[in-house]
Amino acid sequence: MSSTSNRIPRVLSIQSHVVHGYVGNRCATFILQLYGFEVDVINSVHFSNHTGYSVVKGSRLTADELRSVFQGLMANELFEYDYILTGYMGSGELLHVVAEYITLIKSRSPRVIYICDPVIGDNGKLYVDQSCVEVYKNVILPLADIVTPNDFEFEQLIGGTLECTSDANNNKEQKFWRTLQSLHSIGPSHVIVSSISASKTGGSETMLQMYGSSKKSDHDYQTFRIDFPYLNGCFTGTGDSFSALVLAWFHREKNLISACERSISILHQILLKTIELSKSINVHNTCGNELRLIESRTVIEAADILFHAVLTDRTQ
Repeated sequence: MSSTSNRIPRVLSIQSHVVHGYVGNRCATFILQLYGFEVDVINSVHFSNHTGYSVVKGSRLTADELRSVFQGLMANELFEYDYILTGYMGSGELLHVVAEYITLIKSRSPRVIYICDPVIGDNGKLYVDQSCVEVYKNVILPLADIVTPNDFEFEQLIGGTLECTSDANNNKEQKFWRTLQSLHSIGPSHVIVSSISASKTGGSETMLQMYGSSKKSDHDYQTFRIDFPYLNGCFTGTGDSFSALVLAWFHREKNLISACERSISILHQILLKTIELSKSINVHNTCGNELRLIESRTVIEAADILFHAVLTDRTQ
């Protein structure tokens, strides 16, 4: 991956780690290093495997331990980054420490871009304590430049349900765009809702949709939608992989639309490869097969665009 300078871009990635499988930092580090990034990793948890298995052993990072890690980086002047990426945290206390040091990093280097994957839950189920939702809304999102929730996480952040019904002008998406853009008022310049069933906006149940919005000025937004096929199966690490892909391609192209087109196309091909190579599922794993990231290296590097955005520039 090329850049405007010869210096290798540096990423601080703070999210979960598992010994076996691919979620959190196991996904992000491989993808980002494959694209030529230097990745500094802080693990919010160190587990034997992801929580879809019947048994999970390991440890969680405490707020004091996280603060100690940050202090060590600062003492050795290792605190210069181009990007910050956060994923699963698990506690509001940890999120507060993350916010404290992201604020410090940004005060020293205002050019730093912070991509926040607010790992709150999915399919109607919270992964974290409810207090984390409030910390995301009031403390974390005001610092974020790009935020990548799924539909459930988005609803948690806005404190309501997605409005995809027709308005007075029979525009099924109009209310949704207004709701999506409400996150801009909190802080992020770029908002991506990574996946929504197309049936919620009057489309086919066999399709998913990604919605994105980039704020150009106070009342000017560039909005887009990408349609892509629903793949039958249960996968873990997809959101973690997606946010890393968005970071990588936003760095290269400086354009959210093309970054999302490449990211969702690559992720789709990773899932196809995972399905193709899947063997019998481990009886202890209730969430299907692990992502086949290593076997997907060529599609990650090729970055072919399979799905194109439908653009709607709008002024609100």
